[in-house]
Amino acid sequence: MKSAVENAILAMVGMFLAWAIPGAGHMLLGRWVRGAVIFVTIGALFWSGVLVGGVLTVDQHNARWWLAAQMLTGVHGLAGFHRQREAYHQLKADHKLDDLPTDPLELDALLQQEGIALNDNPGDNIARAYTGIAGMLNLLCITDVLLLGLMGVRGERGEERDAGVSPARPAGILPAQNAAGWQDVPHGPSVAGGTPASREGPP
Repeated sequence: MKSAVENAILAMVGMFLAWAIPGAGHMLLGRWVRGAVIFVTIGALFWSGVLVGGVLTVDQHNARWWLAAQMLTGVHGLAGFHRQREAYHQLKADHKLDDLPTDPLELDALLQQEGIALNDNPGDNIARAYTGIAGMLNLLCITDVLLLGLMGVRGERGEERDAGVSPARPAGILPAQNAAGWQDVPHGPSVAGGTPASREGPP
């Protein structure tokens, strides 16, 4: 049995891994199947959005609320953030700008000249919705890792049952002798007459 402190430490480490690499937190707790499903699902959902919307699906200037949700996907969000920063740096270099325009309309005009303005893309809402929902789903997964870790849950569900491990027998109950017809009864001086009761045979 893990102590509460050990459970709390593992839960914190699991939460960080679950954010950094979706699914890794569950793998840390021994839930490999669930972790693999989360890894594939979050990654596929996020990059499907980027495929629809392009490099500025993750956009720190024009879509900050979406950015907050996208960053919940960990390595996927960070990769998307890096790609859009590179696009903005290239935009400044191409137009010999010291800094990007503060006026959103002026900035959008420059992005349209480069052909990367997501707001001009019919799929902009779909693209950001895919990536944002991926982040929100991963937030649920992070919370799940936290709760499982704090409760000391390890391994796949039903793992002990599949391995043939019987649940613990309550104290005072003797094993059954099914072949001989014996039945489990409380063990102790509980019968009338003062004779200790251990087992009852068949009638």
